[in-house]
Amino acid sequence: MSAPVCLFAYYSTEAGLPPHTRHLLSQIASCGFTIHIAASGLSETQAQSLHDDLASGTPPVSATVHARPNTGLDFGAWQFLLSRGCDKDADEILFANDSVFGPLLPLNPIVERMRAQNLQIWGMIRSEAVVPHLQSWFLCMTREALDHPAIQRIFNQPFSDMSKDEIVLHGELGLGLAIKAAGLSCGAAWSNPRGLARLLALNPMHTDWRAVLRSGHAPFIKTELLRDNPSGIASTHLWRQEIPDPAFFSPDWIARYLAATPPRNRSKRAGFRARLIQALASEDRRHALIALLLGR
Repeated sequence: MSAPVCLFAYYSTEAGLPPHTRHLLSQIASCGFTIHIAASGLSETQAQSLHDDLASGTPPVSATVHARPNTGLDFGAWQFLLSRGCDKDADEILFANDSVFGPLLPLNPIVERMRAQNLQIWGMIRSEAVVPHLQSWFLCMTREALDHPAIQRIFNQPFSDMSKDEIVLHGELGLGLAIKAAGLSCGAAWSNPRGLARLLALNPMHTDWRAVLRSGHAPFIKTELLRDNPSGIASTHLWRQEIPDPAFFSPDWIARYLAATPPRNRSKRAGFRARLIQALASEDRRHALIALLLGR
């Protein structure tokens, strides 16, 4: 078997890499992963430029960059890398993407702690929304797990022909059902299987973002939360003070991204009632309610 492999889904129309994504890739590499990047939206020339930028930047990151059309979202990107044999002979395969800020603390201790549990599949976050599942933005599998027919059926679906909602349903949620059906051992760096969270189909990376971050077990913030805040979480304006070590992860990286990236979610913001329910369901209920009632 070869070294662990990370299959990384990345989307951009420009070859330049945001510093927070470079930081994530560097931290993944520090855990011993050989990195393959599916660069959706880039030409072959831009992909080569991205490779050179990674290799010559600070810190330097060794990664193979594969240009591809922007179809199928993350599952389409991972499917593309699998079809190219990027996982060949690897005994550990990490599926990750560029949808997070972080890690805000060193990644290696977290990965080593999870590796020590000898799980066939583990993720950074377990969600109870709709069906219990591991969020797919950071998901690690053994070779045995990935080769299981139930898991192969998930990755062999026509993601390029699906809408975003269909990809979530058949990809991330379907993977949760497939893991259970196959009887594969699984776990998460952070989980809190509250009945209310399952009933309301809440995303813990939104509703519980501060509790997740402060636990130290999953030191990440979703870019969608700060960029779009589709659920109307009242405490998102406090993100800068939640950065545990600005010398390790610069808050300016987030500020720079938010200044340059317009919101993608143009739908109406969640109403007060919906936000109140989410605050009540939050693990950090007291602070969530205070932020909400202060009208922030």
